[in-house]
Amino acid sequence: MPPASMVLPHQPAGYLETPATESFIHKLQLSVSKGLPHAAPAPASRTDEHELVKSVFQVLQGFDTHLLYWDKNVPAYCKKPGTYVSHLSRASLGSVLKPFLFAATCLKRVELFVGKVRSCGRGTPTLSAFASAVDSWLMLREAALKEEEKSFVSVDRTVTLLALTDSMSSLCLGAEHLYQVVHGALPDGFWGSGANIASSEVAVHVVNHIFKKLNEVCLVEDGEGEPYHMLLVIFAGSLLPYLQCLDSWLYDGILDDPYEELR
Repeated sequence: MPPASMVLPHQPAGYLETPATESFIHKLQLSVSKGLPHAAPAPASRTDEHELVKSVFQVLQGFDTHLLYWDKNVPAYCKKPGTYVSHLSRASLGSVLKPFLFAATCLKRVELFVGKVRSCGRGTPTLSAFASAVDSWLMLREAALKEEEKSFVSVDRTVTLLALTDSMSSLCLGAEHLYQVVHGALPDGFWGSGANIASSEVAVHVVNHIFKKLNEVCLVEDGEGEPYHMLLVIFAGSLLPYLQCLDSWLYDGILDDPYEELR
C-alpha cells in the first residue's frame, strides 16, 4: 500500500473530466476576451448571406432591417454591431457591404432632401420642379431595385454578396451620381436664412448647378451613359417653370411670374 502522502484526495466526477487548471484558464479567457479581436463572436449575431442580401435590397429602398439600419446621428446606413457570417471575417464583410451601405445612404439623403424641400414652405417653382424631377428619378431607381430583387431574392436560389456586387455596381454608381446632383444644389445658408434669399437667386443657383454637372459628365462620358441621361432629364424638368413662364409671355402677352424668378 502506498504511503498516505501519495494518495490523491477523492475528487468529484466533474473535476476528473475537466482538470482544475483547464477550468481556471477557460474562466480567465472568458473574463478578459470580451471585446478583443480574438474573441469568439456571439452566436446570436450570426447570420447568413441570404439574409444579408435581402437586407441590402431593403435598405436600398429606404427601409431598416434587423441587420442594417439608418443611424440618424451619422447620418448613414450602418451594419448592426457584431453581425457576422461564418465564412467571412468581419473586415471582409464590412468591405463587401460598404458600397451597398454607401449607395443606400446616398438614396436616403436624396429622399430626405426632397421631403425637406416640399415641407419647408419656401419652395419656389424652379426649386419645386427640381425636387420633383429628382423624386421621379428616385422612383425609377426604386422600380429598378424591385426588379433586381425579384431576380435575386428567391427561395430556390442562393446569392452571394460578391455576386450581388457585380450585378448592382451600375445601380450603386447611379445612386452616388444622384446624390451629387442634390448636394450643393441650393445656395449656402438656404436652410438657415432661406427667407432672405431671393427666388431668382435660388432658381439661378439650381439651374447653374445642374448645368455644371451636365458639362462635367459630358466631358467624361461624351454625352453617353446613364449619369448624363439622368442629368439631362433633371435639367429639363427643372427648366419647366421657366419655359411655362416664357410661353405665357411670348404667346399670350402675360408675364406670369408671381415668384419673380425671371428678374
